[in-house]
Amino acid sequence: MQDAPEGMTHEHQGSGSPTSGGMLLLERIVALVKDKNGSDIHLMEGERPRVRIQGDLLPIESKDHPVVTRRDIEEIMEFALAQDQLDEFRKHADSDFSMDFEDATGRINVGFANGRRYYLVMRYLRANLIPIDKIGVDADMLKKLIATESGLIIVAGETSSGKTTTIAAMLDYINHNRLGSITTIENPVEYTIHSDKCLVTRREIGRDTPDFAHALRASVRKNPDVLLIGEVRDQETATIALNAAETGIMSFCTLHAIGAIPAISRLQHIVLGAGAASGGEGEFHARLATTLRGIISQQLLKAVDGSGVFPIYEILNITYAEKNYLRQSDFGRLEQSLETDRNISMGNCVYRLWHQKPRRINEDTIRRLYGDQYNLMMNRLNDLSGWKPLAAAMG
Repeated sequence: MQDAPEGMTHEHQGSGSPTSGGMLLLERIVALVKDKNGSDIHLMEGERPRVRIQGDLLPIESKDHPVVTRRDIEEIMEFALAQDQLDEFRKHADSDFSMDFEDATGRINVGFANGRRYYLVMRYLRANLIPIDKIGVDADMLKKLIATESGLIIVAGETSSGKTTTIAAMLDYINHNRLGSITTIENPVEYTIHSDKCLVTRREIGRDTPDFAHALRASVRKNPDVLLIGEVRDQETATIALNAAETGIMSFCTLHAIGAIPAISRLQHIVLGAGAASGGEGEFHARLATTLRGIISQQLLKAVDGSGVFPIYEILNITYAEKNYLRQSDFGRLEQSLETDRNISMGNCVYRLWHQKPRRINEDTIRRLYGDQYNLMMNRLNDLSGWKPLAAAMG
């Protein structure tokens, strides 16, 4: 095995050279992303390399390497992937894997687009985890949410909305403040959490275990105190996640949904399917009422002052009242409960940001977020007596 380039610590499984053109290109771009505090690398066959810095996707000008070639991306895969993983890529035309760099991990997806051209997208994840008090989500509410020792916690949002950062911060806080064991199941591993008060076991799909369902079943049998499931995409994974929470394991997962209430609907759709039998929803809601502890939904916005990106979010704690609303399938009351002091609605979060100095949002931000509700939202934001639920604001 040849030595990896300077700055790269990945113990690669492939037979490719660490000094190939593709790997040297990746190394140079990673150094740029690290220096400029970037977040993503985009390589498309036949196009200039691009990096995302403070939310903007910028092309890289290089006389030595003006465009990405197919061979560049092949060389990166040949370095990082074992032969069976390469065979899987050739079969399915898509692969997710990770690479370790100095002080960071690269979460990589490779596939085909634009007429069978290779593409590679890498999320650059710094090894130094952002503490729970610094991620931009209400730390006191997060700490209260994870003070429980069982149940399901969902972090919802679109792709690249900061879900992984939020979960990593919560797990890191548990790791430093509670005795126990943490098992993470990821595809690929994104943040590295080293054992402290907790024993941390990381399992990567494709490297340590064949698939999510197999890894989940094996992990539940080992009875960890805390379990990170990653993104729930199918019925089997969702069902095992609920089962784990019901057995007393504190379970974390992510969902592709915008909003706390839509996240419940999304999980219901995954578990029951589109053609659920009559009465199935009620049984599911009753089951969820006993296992769900809270939902964090977030998205990232670009600061108008040029300081980077930051989250806007809502947090729904499942207390006695919310459990009753769930059992009754009363989503209207559940939505209203977001406006109570024990929770934070997205509107309340935006109100806080509007009155924060220096201000990182402006009227254009509100127009993009609220569309035809812009005027109503501006009236509510400019009410100096404090944020009010919509009914009170209109009354």
